[in-house]
Amino acid sequence: MTTNLANNQWLRCFLLAVLPAVVLPFSVSLNSKRRHLGGKLFSQRDNEDDVGLYVHIPYCRRRCNYCDFAIVPIGASSSSSGVDDDDQTKTKGFVNMDANYKQAVLDEIDAIAKSSINKIRLRSIYFGGGTPSLAPLSTIRDIMHAILRSENAPFYLEEDSAEVTIEMDPGTFDFSYLVAVKDMGFNRISLGVQSFDDNLLSTMGRVHRSADVYRSIDMIGQVFGEDDANYSIDLISGVPGLTLAGWTETLNKAVQLHPRPLHMSLYDLQVEKGTTFGKWYGDVAEDNNDDVALDGLHNNSSAHLLPALPSAEDCAFMYSYASGYLRSKSYEHYEISSYAYKSENESHRSKHNQIYWQYTGQWYAIGLGATSNVNGVRCARPRALSDYIAWAKELKQNVDTGKPPWLHKESVASNDELSDENDNLLDVVMTRLRTSDGLDLDWVAEHGEYGGAYVEAILRGFDLALDLDLGKRVDNSSRGKYGCIRLNDPKGFLFSNNIISNVFVELSEMNSHPNNRSPVDCR
Repeated sequence: MTTNLANNQWLRCFLLAVLPAVVLPFSVSLNSKRRHLGGKLFSQRDNEDDVGLYVHIPYCRRRCNYCDFAIVPIGASSSSSGVDDDDQTKTKGFVNMDANYKQAVLDEIDAIAKSSINKIRLRSIYFGGGTPSLAPLSTIRDIMHAILRSENAPFYLEEDSAEVTIEMDPGTFDFSYLVAVKDMGFNRISLGVQSFDDNLLSTMGRVHRSADVYRSIDMIGQVFGEDDANYSIDLISGVPGLTLAGWTETLNKAVQLHPRPLHMSLYDLQVEKGTTFGKWYGDVAEDNNDDVALDGLHNNSSAHLLPALPSAEDCAFMYSYASGYLRSKSYEHYEISSYAYKSENESHRSKHNQIYWQYTGQWYAIGLGATSNVNGVRCARPRALSDYIAWAKELKQNVDTGKPPWLHKESVASNDELSDENDNLLDVVMTRLRTSDGLDLDWVAEHGEYGGAYVEAILRGFDLALDLDLGKRVDNSSRGKYGCIRLNDPKGFLFSNNIISNVFVELSEMNSHPNNRSPVDCR
């Protein structure tokens, strides 16, 4: 399903800071879920109070061939009830596991309630995974009750405008399940389509097939209404066996869906170590023009021919074509991997994901492997189920004796994933340059201890984009001194890793020479 930024995108992109300023191969990581606004400088500083909540439901029918997420496979034959009724062993095992996991999540919610003086207003709630639609309805209902409706619920939703999303896989839910989800307050669905080609779905290790996709979308239209259905679809390019013609057909089918998807997330496949694709292809991801023979594929001792990975050139074409084609169909390309349908009166951007890209966005996160960002502190939960459940139990025992781990930097759940002021700036640069709105340089000058010297360092790193016509600088003297920088669509987005790493190198020089820092200068 959709890769949620709360999980691990920030760490992956932060690693770019240690890379040299050299040409990097283009990729949009699946571990990462645009029309330009002319000369207008758009700043999300107007929405600094927005807070989101991410809830991780880790269940999957099986691990897909590209997946290295924090998930718990529960069996390919599992239904939308979360279990296979014909397998009593699996049923009992899943019921026990689900009860333990739900309790851990509820303990986290209770800890948030006890550590908060007032109820927290939410702009969005996002249930991601994993595949939340594999969870029993009682589990989803109990978690939603604890979040919003119980006597001690720590959160409340913005009236009318709040977005409440749940990720669902085709073939994992029926009509009654979808009705129940709507009745709980979910008003947006993120559907893990990935492809309309059954052969490609099989190659990716997906369980569903194209017929499941069309049935699921038909149910969404029936339950939410043809005109009111608010759903997003995920699609993956760069898949082994995917041709340029196949990708154009995929996009054509996507825009012809009825009801229309109001949002699309398009990811270019990245072969990760430790995944099935990583084992099958190995170093072929870097030199992928030839088919590869592999012994023992599909539990067969004979050799089978694996489909070829598309070349880097073909992947770049798929990205550029998607940008132009979807924009011609009224989809706004507002972030590297994200497209929102734009009508006369509104753009259907993901409210939840936009919180991740705001300058001072904050989000709570609950569940296995989830990463929160509250008051400038990032806290990552353990990625192993047993470790997470033990962590949640300890949290429950200690919540009355001190600050919870997501509110102080001395405590860390795993991998030391906590950010200081400099890390926050790197994160802002990375996330903002991935959006069509770009990076507001006057925010950098005005924020914290950065000042004009940091702006100049960013501009030095961004010179590469200007020299190669990959980006532009927008002047806005009415708002500040420095203006805004943006990457061009699609060419600049294609080379975003290069440009961002170049900026990081310049900022690292600032950090190694503290005397270069200047006071805030906003004249």
